[in-house]
Amino acid sequence: MRKIFLAAMFALIVSVQSFCSAATIESAKFNGNETLIYPVVHVANPTVEKKINGKIEEEISSFIKQLQYAAQYDNRKVLDARTSYEIGCNEAGGTVILSFIIIKSQYFEGAAHPGTWKHTLNFNTASGELMGMDYLTEVGEGVSPNEFKSRIERKLREKTEREKLFLFEDALPLKNLPENFYWDENLHVHFIFQHYEVAPYAAGIIDVDIDA
Repeated sequence: MRKIFLAAMFALIVSVQSFCSAATIESAKFNGNETLIYPVVHVANPTVEKKINGKIEEEISSFIKQLQYAAQYDNRKVLDARTSYEIGCNEAGGTVILSFIIIKSQYFEGAAHPGTWKHTLNFNTASGELMGMDYLTEVGEGVSPNEFKSRIERKLREKTEREKLFLFEDALPLKNLPENFYWDENLHVHFIFQHYEVAPYAAGIIDVDIDA
């Protein structure tokens, strides 16, 4: 039995929120910056807490370093940079998992539009370890990566036809599985395609529910 509860965390919300019995989450500002918001996790085990928060901080720090590199070495002026997140609490077979969607956006001078990405981080709250595709196939009762790939391709076709989205000519068949996935409140598995991954920018970040 798995349960997941999703809630958007906006930039100005800094209060502690409880989403499951295993953890509470607090919004923090990176170096006091109002637009760079990230989650801070509190769990009973301080070692696990440190491990989870360390991975989240690495994610935000990496984004900031990329901006600094672009400004310093590529002479690109950053007009805007921001992060936010969404969070879910997922229970599977007695294991409580925290799922984060980290949303990162950057806008350089001269660019036609901002660049935005969504990156998922799924944590085992008992160990602090990241849960990747191996975990997904395990709780999927032996569903193989190839089976996931076929389901994603089918649902991606259905979504693009339904929403009249244009895919790149070589988008299908998929060369690789998308790196980012999460569960929604109905226990459906979603895979995320970033801008330009399979479609032009106008298509947006594509979220494919393979259980719909």
